[in-house]
Amino acid sequence: MRRSLSTLLILGVLALPSWAWAQGAPNVMHPAFPLLDANGQPVLGTAATPSPDKTCGACHDAPFIDAHNSHLKDGRKATCVECHFEGSRLPTDPAAFDEHGLLKREFIRISAPRDQNCAFCHGIVHAGTTPVSIPDDFEAPAPGRTYALTRDTGEILSPQAVSASWLNLKDRDARSYPWDVHARRLVGCTSCHFAANNPARAGVKHTVLDFLRNDPRRITVSQFLHRPDHDLVTASCRSCHDPLAVHSFLPYKERHLAALDCRSCHAATLSGPAAQAVDATVVLPGGGPRVEYRGMTRAAGEALNTAFTEGYAPFLLARPDRIEGTKLAPFNLVTRWFWVSDTTGDEVAAATVKAAWLDGDRYAEEVVRALDTDGNGRLDPAELRLDTPPKVAAIRSRLAALGVSDPQIRAAILPRPVNHGILAGANVRRDCANCHGSWSVLDAPITLSSFTTGGVLPLPPDGLGAPVTGTIRATDGGSLVLDRKPGSSFYVFGHSRNALADLAGLLAFSAVVLGVAVHGGLRVRASRKNGKPPPAGPKVYLYSTYERVWHWLMAFSILALMVTGFEVHSGGRFTPLGLPVAVRVHNFFALVMVLNAFLSLFYHLASSAIRQFLPPRDNLVGEMTAQARYYLQGIFVGQPHPTPKSAERKLNPLQQVTYLALLNVLFPFQVVTGVLVWGASRWPDFATSLGGLTIIAPLHDLGSWLFLTFFVLHLYLTTTGRTVFSNVRAMMDGWEELDAAPHATEGGPK
Repeated sequence: MRRSLSTLLILGVLALPSWAWAQGAPNVMHPAFPLLDANGQPVLGTAATPSPDKTCGACHDAPFIDAHNSHLKDGRKATCVECHFEGSRLPTDPAAFDEHGLLKREFIRISAPRDQNCAFCHGIVHAGTTPVSIPDDFEAPAPGRTYALTRDTGEILSPQAVSASWLNLKDRDARSYPWDVHARRLVGCTSCHFAANNPARAGVKHTVLDFLRNDPRRITVSQFLHRPDHDLVTASCRSCHDPLAVHSFLPYKERHLAALDCRSCHAATLSGPAAQAVDATVVLPGGGPRVEYRGMTRAAGEALNTAFTEGYAPFLLARPDRIEGTKLAPFNLVTRWFWVSDTTGDEVAAATVKAAWLDGDRYAEEVVRALDTDGNGRLDPAELRLDTPPKVAAIRSRLAALGVSDPQIRAAILPRPVNHGILAGANVRRDCANCHGSWSVLDAPITLSSFTTGGVLPLPPDGLGAPVTGTIRATDGGSLVLDRKPGSSFYVFGHSRNALADLAGLLAFSAVVLGVAVHGGLRVRASRKNGKPPPAGPKVYLYSTYERVWHWLMAFSILALMVTGFEVHSGGRFTPLGLPVAVRVHNFFALVMVLNAFLSLFYHLASSAIRQFLPPRDNLVGEMTAQARYYLQGIFVGQPHPTPKSAERKLNPLQQVTYLALLNVLFPFQVVTGVLVWGASRWPDFATSLGGLTIIAPLHDLGSWLFLTFFVLHLYLTTTGRTVFSNVRAMMDGWEELDAAPHATEGGPK
């Protein structure tokens, strides 16, 4: 019974604070406690600073929490106070304590982390009815506070419509969507980021067991309160959503979802102040670095709320994931200049850089003399740049005087992942040309900055270990641009190209087109000279109904495949159907063609008509030579065909050899590569073992070029009958008028 009451009490401690905070009330369940210093002594009446570890560690296992705390890694120093206390600060007013040095009940406002706690360090998290605006301290926050999430990516977490904000946004009235759809639907920060061993959470992995994705073990509530694991779990989109249940408009849905992070399309536009370039080598009057924002037009000294902001579309880069593999995900690129000690390689602390620029709260006279280019005795915003060697030398000497060994300027490109600012409905990326067009967002140039500090270019992206490749160039106007290389990790239809396959196919096609044009022109000139065609001979029923249906169905299927395939491959230059429809039509006619081919094979085997495609064993070389001589010479002087056409032999030897190669080599090759392209999302491991789409897709493209080449040649050769259209008419009604002249030619049948 006591244990049950104890459990209920602990559950109340967990559940009540969230409700109480919503009402603006203190936590009535948490025991009263004193604030302790680093030595475990009460701070009341002393000048000592409270220690969160000692204060909270009186009941909670602080060493365990610190050892399992993702907020204490990589130099971050968030404590219990920032995450669990209202306002992220401890009370300092003596009136908040009773006569025993315990914090009074009305000042104990402790709970599970609220969104506002997360906002203290991470960025702008807004709730309520007041319009969203950029805080006044955004660019120079108080010690211990940052707006890194918003500053690095432009993410603002608010359920409010963007159109209701106080920001000066382009087309603001048309932006009726929320800043973040999850915030609109009451999904808070801790819905996705929570303690790994929280017993209220089911189906999550304990981080200490790396071999498990889900851990069935649970601890008691009292154990959790004593030892909460603060290596926070970050839920993925698929923790709540099943993307395969929707997205029916996507062709190859599985492939898209395997290659694209959900945020690639659902974080399509960000409207907050996202840094484009940060110059931390200078100190502005407010004490912060010089920041240039992406998609923002801002006058010197203008407030962020009034600066004209267009927003920006995040850049899609490869993002590795331990479980789901590498996917394309949205990023912002921040280019940053900073001072380092060339002796130690360490970055110079911001406080030291500030001391090099300022004497008290004013710029040092030495700095003013070096940077005051117009001689008015003060530093204007345009002068606060280290864009000449004398300016750089002035700050370098002051840093050296402060003890920095060999100070130098460095620059780096920092990829910042976009995780929030999720949109839904019509506001997501749905235009296929965004990725599949010839001008794809996957390798479009990215503007890095409008300036260069100290003549120092950022480190090459490959040297950062970041998912960015390319070269950096300076424009005539002084801006820096990253020209990205086409990504090799993903093959994107309509955008990715294999120059060798396209060149080989184009050369074959061009050669046939040129040959047909020359040959056709010579035939036209010869026909004018020779007069009328040879007289008609007997009319023979050559092609059965099934043969004609098979032929025209195959021809129409191949034509549809070529048209839709060209649309898929054209990168948006040719879009009669639209890419999703073109892909579905392409796959449909591919199936029709394969089924038609198998039925035709059965028919030709069952009826022995397969013999029509088998060249004669005797004198094959002689007959092929005679047929070639006819096409190259005899056709221009009115000679008869060397191979008489009949119901028993409808094809000449060159046609028979060509069809054998087509049906036994090119057709299977195209079917197999097409199936592999289609199956890349269904059998990814098998496709990867063959080189992936980067190998399979170009081979399929090459086969398409060869099919197109054959189609042109075949279409032209149909005009070489007794008349230009006699062969086409025969394939429509089955009857063909043969030549009346005898077919006797050297090397041919007598």
